[in-house]
Amino acid sequence: MNYQQIETFLTVIAHGSITGAAEKLFVSQSTVSSRLQQLEEELGAKLIFRQKGHRSVEITAYGRAFIPIANQWAALWKDTQNLKNTANIHTLNIASVDAVNNFTLLPLFNSHIERAPDVKLSINTFHSEEIHGLVENRTMDIGFVFSQIRYQHVISRPVYRELMYLVCHKDSKYHENMHPEELNPGKEVYLKWGPDFQQWHDRHWDAETSPLISVNTGSMLQHYLQEPGRWAMAPMSVVQAFQKDKEITHYSIQEPPDSRICYMLTNRYPKASHEAAIAAFENELDEFVCENQTICTFEPWMLAE
Repeated sequence: MNYQQIETFLTVIAHGSITGAAEKLFVSQSTVSSRLQQLEEELGAKLIFRQKGHRSVEITAYGRAFIPIANQWAALWKDTQNLKNTANIHTLNIASVDAVNNFTLLPLFNSHIERAPDVKLSINTFHSEEIHGLVENRTMDIGFVFSQIRYQHVISRPVYRELMYLVCHKDSKYHENMHPEELNPGKEVYLKWGPDFQQWHDRHWDAETSPLISVNTGSMLQHYLQEPGRWAMAPMSVVQAFQKDKEITHYSIQEPPDSRICYMLTNRYPKASHEAAIAAFENELDEFVCENQTICTFEPWMLAE
């Protein structure tokens, strides 16, 4: 029994005739008849009745009972063939905070699709605390975070940093090189970018002063900056994503928040089948960081800022 015989039988049943099956399969009627006969001989039973002068065929009781078995057999055969195509394809599971997934590394993820078709990316968004744990238990192969938490088996490598800017509506009365204390905290669209940012924020404004609104992802900032006077702080990758919106602009400020350092997390003992894919992606990442003008390549002195 082979796939051609099973396929031929199912095609005859679907079209109701040997002629129709031959046309569908692009073979002669004699080839269809020969395959059916070989299948019947192997099964030891008649599947269809053939009558001279009749275009249509009549299925036997055995043939009717054999249909679901033939369908299962064909499905299993196709699955085994698909294994040949997918055996060398790996899924690389990446967990990142929102700003990395939706802004900074989005171009890298898109280019990876073209450069490494045999490695499928699974991109997931989590909070930093969750990402460390997911990499520790190897649920995720790679993590990107802006904070460090010590885990026994997690390797944390700083890969790039981003400077922070004032973002606002273009008609706001803000300008280049403003001092933070010139900003009205009651007009702030606040996002806690991390512990270092919070310390900077607390140095300039009373912790009891409420911002206009608080959000928890960079992608939400844009929705609340459509009115003059409102402002937010954001890294350049987020600022660049907003440039399509001609109503929003950005400025450098005096005494800005510390630049955000992004750390790549990997497990000290990764899954053996994923090691090569992780190493290849890490090389792509380093190349991307070196070529990207909106982010700064990490250097050791940056940690001392």
